[in-house]
Amino acid sequence: MVYPSFFVGAVFNDNIYSSPFNRRSAVGVRVRPSLEANVDNGLHKTTAYFTADAQLYPGFGAETRFYPTPTTYVAPTNVTGRVGIGHIWTPLSDLSVYFTADYTRQSGLFGSNFGAGAPSVYIPGAYTVSGAQQYANQFTGSLAVEKKFSNWFVRGTTGVQYVSYDSRPSGFSSLVGGVVSNGYAQDGLSYTASLRGGVWVTPQVYAFVEPGVDLRRYQYSISDTNGYRVVGGLGSDLISLFRGEVYGGYQGQSSVSGLIGGSISRPTYGARLFYYPTPFFTLTASVDQTLAAAAAPSPIAAVLGRASTGSQNLQVRVQGDYAFSPYWTAFVRGGYGETRWTNSTRVNTAWVAGAGVSYTFWRNIAITLDYQFTHTGASGGSLFDPLNLFDSSAWGYAQNVVSAGFTYRY
Repeated sequence: MVYPSFFVGAVFNDNIYSSPFNRRSAVGVRVRPSLEANVDNGLHKTTAYFTADAQLYPGFGAETRFYPTPTTYVAPTNVTGRVGIGHIWTPLSDLSVYFTADYTRQSGLFGSNFGAGAPSVYIPGAYTVSGAQQYANQFTGSLAVEKKFSNWFVRGTTGVQYVSYDSRPSGFSSLVGGVVSNGYAQDGLSYTASLRGGVWVTPQVYAFVEPGVDLRRYQYSISDTNGYRVVGGLGSDLISLFRGEVYGGYQGQSSVSGLIGGSISRPTYGARLFYYPTPFFTLTASVDQTLAAAAAPSPIAAVLGRASTGSQNLQVRVQGDYAFSPYWTAFVRGGYGETRWTNSTRVNTAWVAGAGVSYTFWRNIAITLDYQFTHTGASGGSLFDPLNLFDSSAWGYAQNVVSAGFTYRY
């Protein structure tokens, strides 16, 4: 089965350059195609998906400003999205093999990887919150084998992920030829392996423990780390009106280069819950605290070799979807993200809120209205710039985006 959808409409952005000063607004065109295809013959089950979100602002390109410090902003026209494939091979009733391949391009907390269809596999290079608008490209592949023994199960997983960051505004871009306006210092390749063992303590609830290791290799090898992660928790495919998983444990990272203070460890915890109080309402919530990408708290720190063994990431997201008639649907969502660096007092934060409504007026065609608010910031400076006078990625910004148009769904 194939399920396509397509949105086209107008978009208003009151801060197209995501800048803290001299905000510029513009009206553009927004296009969101989406496609999902499923094939299931019992032995093999394959799901392929594609979604994109293009915001086009004709006539607006990259812009350089000299107040309060020389800063170059990238063009506001950009595309986010996700494409991937998942395959499950079940040669025996108690043996399954899982394969996934995914590419995600996102900006902010609500990228393409949040919602009911999101994978639950642990990703070590989780999105790091930035005070400036930051686009991240994530290439992920994983292979898992699960074996069941009565009410016990064992699952081994191995994966690889490459994360690259687009250019972002930098106060140093005019001073050093634009080198540090790039986020390439934080680009990295991560290798992971984990083994999960669990037991169904009731017909609806399972308990599990999952140790794992990861190797993280960055553009600047001084930031390379090796790490471990041990978590345990409870989960359910469906108990009453709930589905999801909660976990807690410990995680550590150590510097491959043997940097002073190069070993850190932190508690890790999280949850991903789905609540279905009625057939027409779904509430999705997630919280995650992990040690994420290492590298450095600011572009200039990365270029000058001020490495970090990791960053502590906290992300909280909530979304509600409600169909209050055969013709009307609506959603609300909110989120908070925080990144704390281990070699700096810098703390990056991001708040996101949004809402939308859709009215189907003819067959599969609906009028759709969507609003999203974003506010980012940063506190604390770095050794090279304690007041953040020259690093525009620490200034933060506020942005309101409104789109309206037509949606077709199969």
